[in-house]
Amino acid sequence: DDEHDTGGLTKWGISQAAFPDRDIRNLTKQDAIEIYYKSYWQAASCGSLPYPVALIVFDCAVNQGVGASVKLLQEAVGTPADGKVGPMTLRCVARKEPREIVVSFMILRTKRYFGTRGFDRYGRGWMNRVIQVTALAAEWAGKM
Repeated sequence: DDEHDTGGLTKWGISQAAFPDRDIRNLTKQDAIEIYYKSYWQAASCGSLPYPVALIVFDCAVNQGVGASVKLLQEAVGTPADGKVGPMTLRCVARKEPREIVVSFMILRTKRYFGTRGFDRYGRGWMNRVIQVTALAAEWAGKM
């Protein structure tokens, strides 16, 4: 419950600002899993993406918003960025190596963070998040 965080009360990474109708203080772990699955994994079409790409898109959706995450994916694969994962986006994803998408996406994501309000306070944590997620996605891509 960081007074400087516009998300307000947060539990299991789920913020009151993002889910104003939920009782965040009493949120269970199972509630959080369901929210993550429906509101981020499914909303960003992560189940249609190869695993290293699904990981980075999901993590970005949670932290920077589903629309922003999908637009970064679209920009990374060279398709018009409309914020909706459709057949064209999936075709472009399929034409590229997952490792190439991971690198392009994470560069774009990092640049986006620099313009985000609160970067002076939270930027170090966001950059650590980018490094950790990039490392895991690269590891997964190397096993494909």
